[in-house]
Amino acid sequence: MTRGSLGIALCVLILACAGCTQPQGPTGDYGSVAGVVSSSSGPIASAKVCIDFVDCQTTASNGSYTISTVPGDPPGVTETITATAANYQDYSAQVHVTAGQQTPFNITMVHV
Repeated sequence: MTRGSLGIALCVLILACAGCTQPQGPTGDYGSVAGVVSSSSGPIASAKVCIDFVDCQTTASNGSYTISTVPGDPPGVTETITATAANYQDYSAQVHVTAGQQTPFNITMVHV
């Protein structure tokens, strides 16, 4: 094997193995949850919203958030949705996520 072909073979091997160590994207039927986090004073920017304490997003300046690729729930099954923000009581509730659809879910937090 020549140096050139050895280099090409090595590059191909490295590129092939690069995918071996990276996490794979989600598979299956997924939906999303989107809404606005607010209080009696208005939208809450930079709140952390999580589904089952794993998939989290930070709200935009207008309080909006979208959590994509949430596994769809069978009938009667729900996910725990939580929100935290500085100077507000932690929020927790249940939400049902339907595969292939966006579930609207607005959150109202209480200032402490």
